[in-house]
Amino acid sequence: MNLFIVGDIHGCYYTFKTLLQRYWVEKNDLLIQVGDLIDRGNHTPQTINYCKELQQKHQAVFLKGNHEYMAIKHIYGMGHEKWYNKYGKTVLWQYHLESLDFKTDSEWMQRLPLFWENDYLFISHAGRSLSEKYMDEEDPQSILWNKSELKKLLKTQVIGHTPHQNKKPIFYPETNTWNVDTGAYLGNCLSALKLDEKGNFIDYYSVATLSKDIS
Repeated sequence: MNLFIVGDIHGCYYTFKTLLQRYWVEKNDLLIQVGDLIDRGNHTPQTINYCKELQQKHQAVFLKGNHEYMAIKHIYGMGHEKWYNKYGKTVLWQYHLESLDFKTDSEWMQRLPLFWENDYLFISHAGRSLSEKYMDEEDPQSILWNKSELKKLLKTQVIGHTPHQNKKPIFYPETNTWNVDTGAYLGNCLSALKLDEKGNFIDYYSVATLSKDIS
């Protein structure tokens, strides 16, 4: 089975749905999304509900990103007022308008895995750093937060977290890493990378961010 790996969505629900409808082959592709489903865009509730539906009906894996982590910490009274002030007020208002409960969705987000791997690939939100604390969700060099040098693994890494404007996933041969975050919330595009189970490149797909997701 091939892997269809999607970058950071950040509430760009209609762009995400368009990308899947155009390019995702449900019967042949395992869908993996690298985290940061929420914040910034206009449609966090719709994005989360769609992902929960995909998870129930198809072969789909959603990883935890640092934005999910911050929201969970705030909702459970463990800090991250910065999340509330910068993103949370808007997200909670979106939930209010849809008559939905963000705490219920935060419970779903809390259960999301930090990574997906097989013998050839390691997929996470921000990638394996050189730090031994790469699994510590609080650590700035963990696979939720890392922006430092990546560790070159014996496996191919696929990450998001750090957006770029190239309109397609970028491969870094020095660390054997793909970055699939093409800045959907910045008005650039949302991208997906298709690899086979051994990490061999098949294709990439991009959809320009739809204005109703960020206007």
